[in-house]
This record gives sequence, structure tokens and C-alpha cells, in this order.
Amino acid sequence: MFIEHPLIKPKTLEARLYQQIIAANALKKKTLCVLSTGLGKTAIAILVIAGILTKKDGKVLILAPSRPLVEQHYNRLKQVLNIDEDKIIALTGKIQPKKRAELYKKGKIFIATPQVIENDIIAGRINVDEFILLIADEAHHTTGDHAYAFVAKKFKDKCHILGLTASPGSDIDKVMEICENLGIEHVEVRTEDDEDVKPYIAKVKLIPIRIDLPNEFKRALKLINEALKERLKILKDAGVINSIADVTKTELIELNNKLFSYDEEVKYELIKVCSEALKLMHAKELLESQGKSVFLNYINKLSMQRTKSAKSIVNDEKVREAVNLLMKSDVEHPKLGKVVDMVKNILEKNKDERIIIFAQYRDTVEKIVNLLTQNGIKAIRFIGQANKEGKGMSQKEQIEAIERFKKEGSVLVSTSVSEEGIDIPSVNYIIFYEPVPSEIRFIQRRGRAMRGEGGKVYVLIAKGTADEAYYRSALYKEREMKRLLKNMCYLLNKRLQKKFEEKSKEEIKEETEEIKEKEIESKTAVKEETKEEEEKTKKPVTILDFIKQIEVKERSKSEEDKIKQEIKIPKKPIKIIVDVREKNMAKLLHNYANIELKTLEVGDYVLSDRVVVERKTAEDFVNSIIDKRLFSQLKNLKKVEKPLLIVEGENFSRLHENALKGAILSIILDFGIPIIFTKNAEETADLLIKIAEKEQIKEKRTVMVRYGKTAMSLKEQQKFIVESLPDVGGALAERLLKHFKTVENVFTAKEEELMKVEGVGKERAKKIREVLTAEYEG
Repeated sequence: MFIEHPLIKPKTLEARLYQQIIAANALKKKTLCVLSTGLGKTAIAILVIAGILTKKDGKVLILAPSRPLVEQHYNRLKQVLNIDEDKIIALTGKIQPKKRAELYKKGKIFIATPQVIENDIIAGRINVDEFILLIADEAHHTTGDHAYAFVAKKFKDKCHILGLTASPGSDIDKVMEICENLGIEHVEVRTEDDEDVKPYIAKVKLIPIRIDLPNEFKRALKLINEALKERLKILKDAGVINSIADVTKTELIELNNKLFSYDEEVKYELIKVCSEALKLMHAKELLESQGKSVFLNYINKLSMQRTKSAKSIVNDEKVREAVNLLMKSDVEHPKLGKVVDMVKNILEKNKDERIIIFAQYRDTVEKIVNLLTQNGIKAIRFIGQANKEGKGMSQKEQIEAIERFKKEGSVLVSTSVSEEGIDIPSVNYIIFYEPVPSEIRFIQRRGRAMRGEGGKVYVLIAKGTADEAYYRSALYKEREMKRLLKNMCYLLNKRLQKKFEEKSKEEIKEETEEIKEKEIESKTAVKEETKEEEEKTKKPVTILDFIKQIEVKERSKSEEDKIKQEIKIPKKPIKIIVDVREKNMAKLLHNYANIELKTLEVGDYVLSDRVVVERKTAEDFVNSIIDKRLFSQLKNLKKVEKPLLIVEGENFSRLHENALKGAILSIILDFGIPIIFTKNAEETADLLIKIAEKEQIKEKRTVMVRYGKTAMSLKEQQKFIVESLPDVGGALAERLLKHFKTVENVFTAKEEELMKVEGVGKERAKKIREVLTAEYEG
């Protein structure tokens, strides 16, 4: 059976009762839908879209966490929805901002990554008021500072909401945060244990495969462990940890943060030692779970770092011995050989079988793909987009990889990018190259097999390593999440109900107070009107008086409408160019200024044609002094006329007080750059707004990048030339050009002619003429 609906094409959407029930409830209230992988979250989204658009006209936005998933939703909606295909639009960062602004006017249904929508909200390219439905796919991302959360908060009070996820996590407070950010009023949960979904669930068998490490690895790991224990002993002797045994990476990260607040001088050495211990733990895990190549690449990266902790590890005798031992050996991680053998065995039984292999690191993905290819197996690489090292796949390459895998590939070797939502049908075999401790990622990975006929999930575990702990952790968290999910509907809906009841009480109280205030105002107004009427009755009302009364009412009504329009679209008189890496600050600024996101060569914020600001958190300020980055950045900042450095926060504890004072004095005296300290991001934002207002409103200066490749317009060039005259700022330059029409006329004007322009007195006119007529003494 198929769904029959005027907005859904015939025989394109299977009719499943549980999906229709969830969609019906989701149309009544803002809903979070928790549904096991393979149960058709997209189908529910389509049913809700059709339901909403049947009731009212407006636009729909679907958020998806990755570009391939955006493309997948786009193709599915075109296939199923009975809506003009031109009205269904996929938006990505590859589309120029101006083009996106035009598309928002033309389209009806938009599918985009949250980062694209976040940018367009900040830059004012999208009108949130035009949307009647927001669908957040993979809604578990709607927490913290994620772009999902920012977009959700902007939309939740404006339109209907549907959140979709297979794995919201095992922490009910985290789930409540998701609900809060999305404005959720109701939760729908279905697991594979529910009777109405059992017929549609594919059975998946989880099979751990434990592997012994080779002797060369064991000897190298012993040396790294000895180096690690030396660091942990220093921390124990200092009294900052209780025991050397069983110290976790999480505990060391927490300790490192605590050490910054210590007052004793010894803290600097302890921070260094703690950092070394963390790096050694990471190196150890890489060798245990990934193999020789990934481990050696990491040590090589440390050798290129300037920090004391990195140098200490690279120069450590035991670490060097471990590196030399592995470099001389031709033994690789036994997981690699095991993967090849498993794939061969599966394909021997069925040459048309499809297999997905998940690996944490891109280097490992490359290694597996190469090994499989060497063994005559068609393996397709699938990784995320380019990172700071330049490696990665473009959106087009990602989509092509999925299509090739569907049509001709045997094996897809992927990082975490394909864990979420990517529609890869009939996959019956999944191989985890390593376990992941996150229950969400564990479920997402395993869920790829639940989309087919059901199958097997193999998890490769190196015996006696962190792999064992991560596997146990993921299973425990998944059990906890399932337990939570069983009670989630009741618990969450109860909490949400309580929250909305409290909110309603507050609203009723506010409304009551407002009514009382209005009653008092109304009584006062009635008294005044009565008094006016009594005065009017003293003299007869003429036809002319009557016409005037009508004109006044009409005029006041039109003025009210004008005020309403102005309130609806508040004007932002200033503009700030913000570096794309300063997204969080752009979020704070966009309510008060027009924001243009741009990759800036110098500084973080352009506030006018002469003021450029570099912003650093206290931690980054300290780190940039230590690694010498700061002074090369300041040298660059000197390219602008009026540079400014803002340091935000108060945690300078990593650097000695004398070194900090020396750096500040050097910035002010040697570089001639003013430095301002702020307590937090809000105070920084307030300061940036005030400087921008002074420059743009009071000084009438334009906002532009004066350096780099961007050329000035003719108008800007003319103004720039006139501003070079003595005592002539942006506002006066504009008045001079308006009066004299051309730069040439300004430069040839006599003193008395210059004095006709507002702001030019006798002394200023004399200075201008002196500069223009005095002979140059070379």
C-alpha cells in the first residue's frame, strides 16, 4: 500500500501505520521524533511537509549535517513530493551568497546544512518570518554552540518544528537541551522492540573480533608506557593525581584545566608534564588501534611543533627507541590483514555483496583502500571535506563515491562522515576497524546494516588495549540509552508539560499586569476625552471641523502602520566585515549591525576604511606569545591606518606575569598598536559596535578593506584622495566633493571658495592651500 495525498506523487511512499501516527502527532505539536535507523525518518518528514503545506502557505527548511545528506534529501523530495521541482532547492556553501539570497525568494522547500543557514541569518540574506516549518534531521546536534542550535533558536518561535534522530544520547539533560533549543512540546519514540515497527526492522548480529598485537608493537608500547609513567610519577609526587595506574585521558584533560588556576610557580612545569602525558597517551592509542603508519605520522607532526611538551616527547630516549624499532620493522597492524581476509571471505560467498568499513582516521582509510585494491577488490574511499592539511573530498566527489558504490563498488571505506543518514541500501556487512566510545556514533555506524536485509557487524579489537575499554563503554552507554528511551516519552513529555505550565503561568501573570496597566491608561484617556468633548460642545462643530477630524484619524492610522513596519524590520545603521573564522562573535553582532563574512588577510573585524581589529582570547593571546605567532600577526596588522588589538578574558595563568607585561609593553611601544582588555565576548561585541558607530555614523567613514587585492571603487578613490588633505576626515571629504563635484575642483579651489563649505574655517583652508601649493623639497 502507498500513501495517497495531493502533494505526494502516486506509488512513491509506502504506507506504514506507525509513520502516519507519528506524523499526525507531529502536526499537532512541535515534536522530536526518535526513531531507530531504517524506520523511515525521511518518510515522516515528507508526511509532515505535505500536511503543513495543505493547511497554509509558506516555506519549509530542512537541516541536514552534511552536503551528501543535503543532496540525498533533495533527490528524495523531488522524487516523492508533487511540487514544482524548481521550488525544491538544495543550498550549499558552494552557491554564491548573492545567488542564495535570490533563491530564497524563488523557492518553497529548502534543504541546507546548518552552517549555510547560520551564515545567511547573520548576513541578513534569509527572512525567517517567511517559513512555516523547520525540520532538523539528525537533531542530536542541536546542542551547545553548534550551528544547529543557533538556527533552531532563531526559528523555534516563528514556525512549526520537527526534530528527527536515531540516537539522542543517554543523558536526559542533554535531550532536554535539544528540546529546549528546538522549542519541542512533544516527543515520539520508536525502537526495534516496539510491536508496530518489528516487521520493518532488519536483525543485526554484533560480532567482536579480538586480535593479538605483534611483538614489535608490544616492545614499542612498553617503551611508550615507560615514558608515560615517568610523567605520571611527577604528577603523583606533586600531589595532583592519586595513582599512576588507570589514569584516563579525560582525567588528565580535567587536571590540565585545573592546573591553570594554581598560584604556585611550579604549575608551569606541571602543565607541561600533563600535556606530555596526554600526547603520549594519544600516541599509544594510535599504535594500539590504528597501526605503525598513523603512529609515526603523529610523531612526525609533533616534531614540527614548537611547544616544549612536543619537543620533550620527540627528544625522549624511550620514544626515539620505539620509533626506530618500528621504522626498522616491516610489520603492520594485524587488523589490516584481518580486514582483507574478511572482505575476501564475504565476497567469495557472494561477489555482489556490499560492505562498509569504518575507520577513525583518514590515513587508515587510505591504507585499507590501497591494500584492498592491491588484492583485486574494488574499494571506494569516502572521507570528509578538506581540512587544514588540505586532504579531503569535495561535495561532488562524495556524491560520486556513493553512486559508484551503489552501482559497481564492493567496499566503501569511510571515516565518520558516512555514519549519519547517508542512504546506502542493502548493506549486510559492516566492519569497525576500531570501536568508538560514543553510543551515538556506535549506533549510527551499526545502523548502516539495518538498512538492508539485516546482517553482521564485525568490531576489530586489539587485545589488552584501549579498544577493549571503548567497546565496553559503547555497549554500556547504548544499554543506558535504550533504558532511557523506554521511559523517555513519559519522562520528557512530563518535563515538557511542567515547563509549559510554568511558562503559561508566567505569561498569564504578565498578561494580567498588562491588562491592569491598560485599564488605568484607558480610564485616564476616557477622562481626558470627556474633558475635551465638554470643551468642544461649548462651540458648534462645522463641516470643516468634521473633515479635519477624519484627516487626522487617517493620518494617525498611516503613521501607526509606518511605525509597525519599522518595528518589523529594524534598521541596522552600521556594517562590520567579520573574518569567517570569527563566527561566534558574528552571531552576537548580527542583531546590531549588518554583517559581511569574509576571509580577511589582516585582522578579524573591519570597522571602517581605517580601523581593523584583531581579537584574541586570553588563552590564545598567551599561546601566540609562547609560539611567537603574535608578533608576526601584529606586523601584518600594521598595514592598516588604525589597528587595534582586543584581548578577551582573564586567564593568563600559563604565562609568567613579567613575560606578560613585557609582551604588552612591546605591543604598545614597539608596534604602536593600542590594546584593550575585555572580560567576555559580550563586552567585546559592545566595544566593536561602539567603535563602528563612531567611525561610520559620527565620522561618516565607509567600511572597506584597504589592503589586499580588493580594488576601491571610483567614489572611494576620490574620497580617499581628498581625505589625505590636512584636517580632512571622511565627513568633510564628502562635503567638499559634493560642493566642488570633482577632486580637481577641490584641489584648485581658492581659500575663500573652500571656506564656503561647512567645517572649513580660515585656518583649515590655509593649511589645505599650503599643502597643495608649497614646493616639494626633495
